[in-house]
Amino acid sequence: MSSSSFTQIRSQALNLEKQTESLLARFSQFQNQLSQSLESTPDEESIKQQIIDTLSKRDATIAKLNRISESSTTELSTSKLQQITRHEQNLQDHKNSFQRIDSILIEERNRNNLLFTVQSDISNHKRRNTPANALDTDPDSYILEESQRADNVNSIADRLLQSAYNTRDELINQRQYLQNAQSTILGTIQSVPGINVLISKINSRRKRDTLILATVIAVCILLLFFV
Repeated sequence: MSSSSFTQIRSQALNLEKQTESLLARFSQFQNQLSQSLESTPDEESIKQQIIDTLSKRDATIAKLNRISESSTTELSTSKLQQITRHEQNLQDHKNSFQRIDSILIEERNRNNLLFTVQSDISNHKRRNTPANALDTDPDSYILEESQRADNVNSIADRLLQSAYNTRDELINQRQYLQNAQSTILGTIQSVPGINVLISKINSRRKRDTLILATVIAVCILLLFFV
């Protein structure tokens, strides 16, 4: 094929690139309209299909340029080879942008649909479990009731915490009382003449009895081994 054929096909590739950029710009604007619709609009589907068709045409156009490069009797210039590479890179970039925007639209719509379904289920559940005379309650009354319920829960929690604090303080007071009582008893014992001597004798006798008991046990064990 002649150089004129390469130039003509490359011109087509450039026009298709411009069309793709314009379509992608329009397609990306639907991201701002996600909250207005749970399903894709006919306009969105139309633009999406146009992008797919345009990308397919660009694939075919680049394939033609590569065939010209391969079948040319004379080696193409470096600039023309670079132009083909640039077209391929631009095509891949546009494909990635299209896939990214399409994925965002799908994911956001799926999330919105899920939220809508959950909200619908909650509303249906409330309607099924709400008396008929309560269905006419306005939103402000509902918010006020929910606020009162939250205040009641907080009040219960505050009372439980206060009860816990009071119990802790009571335990601390009892421990101090026991410590004071112990100090008083020790002071009284030490103030009685001869009481320390008596306590020492009791402790000595207790140690002696313990020693005797230990000796008897040891002797019994030895007798079990040797008798």
